Amino acid sequence: MPLFSDLRVGDELPPLKKGPVTRQHLVEWCAAENDYYPLHYDERVATAMRIPGTPIQGTYKLALSGQLISNWLNGVGRLRSISVSYRGLDLEGSLITVRGVVAALTPSDDGTGQAVIEVWVEDADMKRSTTGQAVIELPSRSATR
Repeated sequence: MPLFSDLRVGDELPPLKKGPVTRQHLVEWCAAENDYYPLHYDERVATAMRIPGTPIQGTYKLALSGQLISNWLNGVGRLRSISVSYRGLDLEGSLITVRGVVAALTPSDDGTGQAVIEVWVEDADMKRSTTGQAVIELPSRSATR
């Protein structure tokens, strides 16, 4: 259970590993979003667009970033915001890892504090395809007594 008073800039969150991401995952995410753009499940469309395979949806990687934060919070604190930027493609069959690190800490007077968490998605070669940040609010040790 993370508490604001225990955090330090540079602390790493436990990584979230996914994959290999299958065609079924991609189609299920299309259904979850109600967005059936064929690029994400039909390699013929990807080939026609000169993409070497069916890409994993960016919104799926955003959701995984949120899952990383949610798993780490484990019911304590609150996710205030999350945003990501897509910097590259991850393709069907990829093994991806979502990572995060505490980038900034701001205490408040009410016994809580906000932390900025840098998040990213990387492939098996540690190349980052998605980067972003989340802002979370956590109680401090003194606020939980």
